[in-house]
Amino acid sequence: MNDEGGHDAAAVSIAGGEVLFPARYRCPHCGAAGFASQDAPRGVIEETTVVRRRVDAGSAGDVCLARVRTAGGVVVIARLDAALPVGTTVALFVDDRHRVLARAAA
Repeated sequence: MNDEGGHDAAAVSIAGGEVLFPARYRCPHCGAAGFASQDAPRGVIEETTVVRRRVDAGSAGDVCLARVRTAGGVVVIARLDAALPVGTTVALFVDDRHRVLARAAA
């Protein structure tokens, strides 16, 4: 758990060694259900976009999204607090609403 109530660890399939983020119930590559925990992944922003209109969101405001490639090669779409430039290194975690979030790494 992190300080925001979410999870900040990746799962590593014990059988196949595949790194998964966010964690899954079963490894999509080998089907195994046994996982070990690994430090929260970091990645680099490859592309960004802004969602300006969302169905049933009312006037909730814009949402910044980024495609992030981790050092292990996993690519995730993550929500950003604010727009960040391509090439920025970010830390990834999953919040209590199961959203993948990215924040500029310290």
